[in-house]
Amino acid sequence: MIEACEPGLPLELDAIEIDGAGKWVFPGLVDMHVHLREPGGEDSETILTGLQAAIAGGITTVGVMPNTSPPMDTPESVLNLKRAAVRCGFANVVPVPCVTRGRAGREPVCFHDLRQVGAIAFTDDGDPVHDSGLLLDALDAVYKFDGVIIEHPEVTDLAGGSVNMGSVSEKLGLKGIPCAAETADVARCMEIASNSHGHLHLTHLSLPRSVELARAECFHSADVTIDVTPHHIALCEDALMEHGTHAKMNPPLRSPEHRKNLAEMVKSGMVDAIASDHAPHAPCRKTGSIEEAAFGIVGLETLLPVSLEILRGLQMPVIRILHLLTCGPARILGIPAPSLEAGRKADLVLFDPEAEYRLSETGSFSKSINTPFFGRKLQGRVEAVWIGSVVYRDGEFAN
Repeated sequence: MIEACEPGLPLELDAIEIDGAGKWVFPGLVDMHVHLREPGGEDSETILTGLQAAIAGGITTVGVMPNTSPPMDTPESVLNLKRAAVRCGFANVVPVPCVTRGRAGREPVCFHDLRQVGAIAFTDDGDPVHDSGLLLDALDAVYKFDGVIIEHPEVTDLAGGSVNMGSVSEKLGLKGIPCAAETADVARCMEIASNSHGHLHLTHLSLPRSVELARAECFHSADVTIDVTPHHIALCEDALMEHGTHAKMNPPLRSPEHRKNLAEMVKSGMVDAIASDHAPHAPCRKTGSIEEAAFGIVGLETLLPVSLEILRGLQMPVIRILHLLTCGPARILGIPAPSLEAGRKADLVLFDPEAEYRLSETGSFSKSINTPFFGRKLQGRVEAVWIGSVVYRDGEFAN
């Protein structure tokens, strides 16, 4: 437990002192958008390896997406995830089950039954909820218990390409995904949300126009929150020329101007959370052509250093960056905000902001290596993590 948090605390006789000179201590991060792949995709990630990667990245609470095989759409599947996480003994999980049965978009799940086992957030992530009437009904249903619908904004009829429609798609001779594939669905979702009291969250927005629509004055009555990913504020579509399939994701990396303006919007306070959208894939799904490769990159271990690099470079205060990685996502998921207040269970991170390193394939805890950030110099490294007791210290996990 946290006994006290203030300057000049006297050491008790049985206390262990850790020299934290020059280091930071902050509450464990909350990553609200993580794909752990188990069950059905254990060749890409398991609950154990995913939670280990989370802890190594300073993330102590993980919102787990339901696009597994079978999808997480029943109370039993939610309980299975919780039991597996407890057996691992690392990060806390927040199950985020489906909005529709089987993620098929046709029939809603039983929100009441899922709420009874602790679910409060729901998503068909990987796909939007195409049926607008179903989406409206879902928002009304979760409003009864202060829940949230997390929507993947995409008009799939427009999103048939592999990369952003622009200069890079032309150079590579690939069919591009137009910006309207995202912005048109954001507009649809905002209209629906404005006709409900329910909480709608729009995830992984990649365009300034999408943020503008979500914050438009005409929708001021809608209860809508949004997040962005570190890779969409750190990288632009040019990364495909260097990293190939490891820079292929959905939504795609956008133009340099879009990237810059999106990051400025984060700095200006228009975004509620930053989430990794950790999407591991076995090597066989990332080999071959860009057209054939799967969408998505891993991001648990780079969530914090990449966010800090870009946003500190824009002179955004560290405390506000950490808010987007802790209290912001916690509020969206409907869980208590992380805190260092006395009387709370220790859930905290010791972080060296000056440490420089390069994340290597052999140095990652994730089972997959699909990211353009491998080999890139990163600054800031997690030294220790406590969840009640020490669970991680100097690159190793407690027994």
